[in-house]
Amino acid sequence: MTPVVAASLAAGAVVSLLGGVRRVARTGAGQLHGLRRWRSGRRLDVALTRAGLAIGPDAFVLAVTASAVTGAVGTWTLLGTVVGGLLVAALVGAGAVSLVRSADQRYTQRLASQIPVVAQHLSGAIGAGLSLRQAIERAHMDAAEPAATELAWLAGQLRLGVHVDVALDRFSARVPEPGLRMMVTAILIQRTVGGNLAGALARLAQHLEQRDRLAREARSATAQARMSAWLVAALPAVGGLAVEMASPGTLERTLGRGPGRLLLVAAVLLEALGVVVVRRMVGSVTAGARCLDR
Repeated sequence: MTPVVAASLAAGAVVSLLGGVRRVARTGAGQLHGLRRWRSGRRLDVALTRAGLAIGPDAFVLAVTASAVTGAVGTWTLLGTVVGGLLVAALVGAGAVSLVRSADQRYTQRLASQIPVVAQHLSGAIGAGLSLRQAIERAHMDAAEPAATELAWLAGQLRLGVHVDVALDRFSARVPEPGLRMMVTAILIQRTVGGNLAGALARLAQHLEQRDRLAREARSATAQARMSAWLVAALPAVGGLAVEMASPGTLERTLGRGPGRLLLVAAVLLEALGVVVVRRMVGSVTAGARCLDR
């Protein structure tokens, strides 16, 4: 197959993918349930919503695939190297995943910082004589985003007739945030065994405020280590791309045959292992700070 024919086929694939993205975007979330049939697709849909991206999981996957193929074809056309094209495609995919994951983490962190205020609102409303349902309705109107969105979802579940305990369990599973789980657990225990729910929520709010302060301090102390981990992981890819741009065909000659392939696989595995180890070390420090006042 000649390079002209290969480039034509690749360009046709890119055009088809872009057309598919446009079609998926026009279809709308209510009429298309391709990836939403799977658990991973539903999780991606939730992550995209939290990230503020008005796009479904099907359109997102197609868009990332189209971008990766376009970048790979462009790199191959300009530099004449297959390895460089594959490297660009991998960087596009990794960048898209990192973008969504980072936005989802920021959403969860903003929600975590608002849980103490939500607990205080619920405590004050219940202490004033309102029921738990009424306190939730009032809290979602007074809370800031993103807590207002999550409380509005909970209030909507209650208005639909879902039992309070079931709705709270779904609410806790909806956002994997330890502070939210603690608040829901406290409410469920107080509903089961009885007691002063307003006082329990007020004490929990104070506890969560201290916990959030320690978590912020831990994140600030480990910010340099986390940035170093990503820089170390990105340097080989960026350096390899720079070498390929300066001297096209270098990567293919050195890594595309014989021991070069084994070295490439070993380097990728070691880089991934290093990122995982550093992130686990940083995560253990943050988790330890959160548990100090338990």
